[in-house]
Amino acid sequence: MNPSLHPADISAYLAEPSAAEREFSRLFRADEPLVICDIGACEGEDSVRYARAYPRARVFAFEPLPANQALVRANLARHAVPNTELIPLALADRAGEAVFHVSSGRPPDLFAGENWNYGNKSSSLLAPAQAGPMHGWIEFKEMITVPTGTLDDFCALRGLDHIDFIQMDVQGAEQLVLAGATAMLPHITAIWLEVSVREHYRGQALAADITRLMRRHGFKLAHSVYLGDAIGEGDHLYLNRRHPRTWLYTATRQLRATVGQLKRALLS
Repeated sequence: MNPSLHPADISAYLAEPSAAEREFSRLFRADEPLVICDIGACEGEDSVRYARAYPRARVFAFEPLPANQALVRANLARHAVPNTELIPLALADRAGEAVFHVSSGRPPDLFAGENWNYGNKSSSLLAPAQAGPMHGWIEFKEMITVPTGTLDDFCALRGLDHIDFIQMDVQGAEQLVLAGATAMLPHITAIWLEVSVREHYRGQALAADITRLMRRHGFKLAHSVYLGDAIGEGDHLYLNRRHPRTWLYTATRQLRATVGQLKRALLS
């Protein structure tokens, strides 16, 4: 079976809001004409998610792996989301070409079903830090050359003066992407990205490094999800403190945390 023509069914994945979608819904109305970037789009599943949640948005799906690009195109067609554009590019700190480390493999526990493509979601501009399989099953048997570009150059070329939110899943290359976005960072409202507390990829910036970098650019860590010590990975939501719409989000989250603490104190 050709995976380019028969991508995994993502209907079940789309049926429930992701953690990122829930947080973005607290920041943005569904009817807003947003600019959204899905960086490291893989099969385009989250691009479809945001295109449907924000039908007036422009969604840019950045994906450098040719096999995944075919899956993105198939999913965009299957789910009829005309407001999404595939950008066949690896965002990085410079324009040109780079070696891309292609992941593959299947876990012993098929937690998303028999037909899910588990192995195509860990490819990176960075080499794996260890010689053996990552997490015991993810392998990197192939390297290809892919085109690279910067987010700053892309926005200048497209005449984009702001980005409302970014979802970034680039497997350790977050710092490279951010280094190529220094001109745009003041004009980005929110960034959701994957982080790690361990070096899975050679030279990757760890969670604390990313937080310090984002703080220097005026962003606050507003929400985090940690997937546990066995994986050592999670997600961070960073909000641009310059943007007034983030202030209400922060105040509301702080209020909920205070109320929760008071409830726990009264019950103890």
